[in-house]
Amino acid sequence: MIDVHAHLFFDELMGEAGTYGPAIQTGPSGHRLVTGGMEWPVSDPSLLAASPASRLDALDDAGIEMQVVSISPLWLFHHAPPEVAERFAGLANNLLSSWCSRTDGRGLGLAQLPTQRPEAAAEELHRCVKDLGMVGGYMGSDARPHLDNEALDPVYQACQDLDVPLFVHSAMPGIDGPPGDPRLDRWTGQAVIGYPLEDTIAASSFLLGSVLDRFPRLDVCLSHAGGGLAMLWGRLSAFARTARSPVTEARLNEHLQRLWFDVHVHSDEADALVRRTLPTDHLVFGSNFGGWDSERPPNHLDPALTSNARRLLRLDRAAGATPPASSSAKHRPPHPMSVQSLPIITTQEVEP
Repeated sequence: MIDVHAHLFFDELMGEAGTYGPAIQTGPSGHRLVTGGMEWPVSDPSLLAASPASRLDALDDAGIEMQVVSISPLWLFHHAPPEVAERFAGLANNLLSSWCSRTDGRGLGLAQLPTQRPEAAAEELHRCVKDLGMVGGYMGSDARPHLDNEALDPVYQACQDLDVPLFVHSAMPGIDGPPGDPRLDRWTGQAVIGYPLEDTIAASSFLLGSVLDRFPRLDVCLSHAGGGLAMLWGRLSAFARTARSPVTEARLNEHLQRLWFDVHVHSDEADALVRRTLPTDHLVFGSNFGGWDSERPPNHLDPALTSNARRLLRLDRAAGATPPASSSAKHRPPHPMSVQSLPIITTQEVEP
């Protein structure tokens, strides 16, 4: 099984975003990770990053052969001053690349893109793919209010030129930009309900906008199965049949077949709806490994999800490449994948 949705924190990034942190605060209620206007409880302030060796052990236990990792979406900083976001992304990408180089080829990195200046983000993607060996780009759903905005074209062009996918993860409002809907502040609703809402809005930008027409070889993968997209597909199709729609129903369906989705959806019922509605050859497994809502691989270990992930990540194209040199991580021979419960690592990687 290949897991395309997992995040990492790094202690070395603490305080590297200026006034936005990140930082650890300790009070009567325990320890909290503070990033800009967002706080999230953590049980252990000493280590926010899993070592490569410990992650590989956890992957073995979970039956995951390979994992794509990215920096926490709390640290994307798409609304911070460009110089802050660009410096932070550069540091984060260097750390992520170093971490992946010690996983015996089982950890693959996504390049964090500071999209305030899309040309700079494109340059960073070129650096990360060509020099650091990363397998794709990574940005949040708040990179622009509308992701079909032509201002982001340098990012999309770079992905197409490099022939790497772009992963779009739902964003948490209020970290370094405008606050979100206050009705979602209760019960960590910005994460529980807000994330899939952001995914749905992001999906609509690619479905109803013209990005996929401008970039015919661009592959975009959306987190959490595009949020509520499968549930709303009939409604979107009905809209596409009206004169108010910017695309025809036929074009809407063409755009849907172009998008990719991870199936991090938490229930068999939701998974079944996703598989009936979204393109099955563009579905990949995602876990949010170690986070509060982490999931284990499906019971049937659907080989199609792994085959799809290999195509999305261009792994067969890179099969002849020399893997990154391994240092401290011990060598682990290939192992038969088994289905076991995914460990909950509450003190380390947290996607709120």
